[in-house]
Amino acid sequence: MKRTICNSLADKLYSRGFGNRDGKCIELSWVEFAYLSEKGILDYDFEDVVKKASREVPNFDILFIVYRDLRERGYVLKDRGNYFMGRKNYSMAFYPLSDMDYFDVSEFVEKQYPLILSIVDFDGEVTYYLVDMVEPKGTYFKIPKEELNFEIYGKRAFVFTNLQDFENLTYGRNEGTWGHLSLLEIKYLAENGVVGKNPQVEGVYDIYKDLRNRGLIVKSGFKYGTHFRVYENSMEEHSKYLVHLISEREEIQKISRAVRVAHGVRKTLLLAHNLNGKIVYFSVSWIRP
Repeated sequence: MKRTICNSLADKLYSRGFGNRDGKCIELSWVEFAYLSEKGILDYDFEDVVKKASREVPNFDILFIVYRDLRERGYVLKDRGNYFMGRKNYSMAFYPLSDMDYFDVSEFVEKQYPLILSIVDFDGEVTYYLVDMVEPKGTYFKIPKEELNFEIYGKRAFVFTNLQDFENLTYGRNEGTWGHLSLLEIKYLAENGVVGKNPQVEGVYDIYKDLRNRGLIVKSGFKYGTHFRVYENSMEEHSKYLVHLISEREEIQKISRAVRVAHGVRKTLLLAHNLNGKIVYFSVSWIRP
């Protein structure tokens, strides 16, 4: 099977975004070759092409399904091996994945952004997510001025004085004659000299601390199925972000669920990960390309 096309057909296909020019000829990728064979533009048996391409190209099935879907949507595409550069009303990189794949932070942190994850699901349909690396920032840097006296009982810290102070400053919950804070809040306040005891907290604390240090108000995101809901300026406004801590290799299925929830409540999903001591954030949203 020759993937080199010459003469007038080469000119016609190249003008439509197929192949790489080599003099009067063009060289087609396996994905392009299969697509043109399926459409009957090239006189090759489509099944034979798919068999050959699947042996030559890793993840050919996923690449081809995404390529075909985007072409049918009117995109002009350039095959870059494991992704496509697509042009329609805008130019964007499309990264095909299966819904059984993983979002690899160490791999994607090196990409150029924004980009579009193109996910092929169980039914063979393609869902698209716009992904960008972002630096979330807020304007809220207030912390209590007076030291808080508290006692830790289980997983909460109980406070019986200065209740109005810490509640007004977006920490903890005031129950009238007493209040309570999470251990995340207590640890952050301890590091800022507001409380004396510094509890041991693992897991999401680094994310909480980084968000607070960026001037953001951080509250629980549990009812949304995420770690945090985050406000930029004030709790009188709607929270802007849902922030979810992810592992270095996060299941696409889990990301899809988080995106769906964020989209349903009109918030921006941020995936957060501590990569070698630096917190990185990926905004992810559903789009129709």
